Amino acid sequence: MQPRFQLAAAIAASAVVIGAAVFALGPAKTQTASAASPQSAPPRVVDTVHPKWAAMEHTFDTNGTLEAFESADLYPKVSGYVTEVRGDIGDQVRAGQVLATISVPELESQLAEAEADLQAKRANAALQQVTLQRQEALLKIAGTSQQQYDEAKGSAAVAAAQVGVTTATVEKIRTMLGYTRIIAPFNGVVTRRNVNHGDFLQDATNGRTTPLFTVQRVDTIRVFCDVPEREIANIRVGVPATVKPYGLDGKTFKGKVTRFARQLDPATRNMRTEIDLPNPGGTLYPGMYAQVSLETQHHNSVLTLPASAVAADANGKFVYTVEQGHVSKHAVQTGLAEGGAVEITGGLNDKMDVVKTAQGAPAAGSPAEPHNG
Repeated sequence: MQPRFQLAAAIAASAVVIGAAVFALGPAKTQTASAASPQSAPPRVVDTVHPKWAAMEHTFDTNGTLEAFESADLYPKVSGYVTEVRGDIGDQVRAGQVLATISVPELESQLAEAEADLQAKRANAALQQVTLQRQEALLKIAGTSQQQYDEAKGSAAVAAAQVGVTTATVEKIRTMLGYTRIIAPFNGVVTRRNVNHGDFLQDATNGRTTPLFTVQRVDTIRVFCDVPEREIANIRVGVPATVKPYGLDGKTFKGKVTRFARQLDPATRNMRTEIDLPNPGGTLYPGMYAQVSLETQHHNSVLTLPASAVAADANGKFVYTVEQGHVSKHAVQTGLAEGGAVEITGGLNDKMDVVKTAQGAPAAGSPAEPHNG
């Protein structure tokens, strides 16, 4: 009985071992069969876009200051008392308009004296000319000597010269009297006044440093702005500009670059640039601060993509496209990048399905289905 029992136990143990082995090998065999299955993963749906034809422009913003097109400080050139003031702050004035009058009695007396002297000199010159003519007639008939004729000729020349000198003196005094009227040099606005009726003024050559008036021409306004070194390559006369002064509720004014310094400030590495703005309504005031936007580049009708579609690696810029059910990697050349868009200058056409977001896109060769949303 004991040998039979031992044989049965051995057979049972062997069955257990074989069963365990079969159980262990079964899943491995199934996995191997599954891995060997010819079925592929389903294509992934990815968001794509077609390159669009659009205009691209590059602008940059800088700060600007508004200034009068012309500004003149008016000083007295003669000393005297102010007898009349006709201009005040804010007055619109015309070229040649009198703003103030200075009384200089001494000059008026000098002018009267010089004019009287001039009349006397002219009368003497006329007499000397008649005498010369007589001596010339007598000389022809030997009625006078050559010496007398030469003396008459010399006297006539001296008299004429004296007329010239006295005439110049009269004109000089008249010019000085002209300086007794302070006049506007051009059409504009009086922006400063530092004179009152009855003031005694000394001419500016004696050390006066404060102008009587400041007149500014404001029918055209100069806008000064500084262009940084990285942008100067595209600055030229005619570049479109938008000026938005602070304090005018966001109102903008269109203009163009009129002139630029053609040199950089060594301290700031900026280049002074000017924009002339017509100001017929007087809305713009000198001294205002403004934001200036300069459109330094403008490309019409170019292929563009969202910036998110373009990536870069060691070989350059590229995009992913979906072609014939698979993802492909395409090298591209780019131009301007502005406002979330990138200009595509080479490597694509407007019919291609480009993966909208390159970051996280399926690897090249992966099955994919485009979805243009």
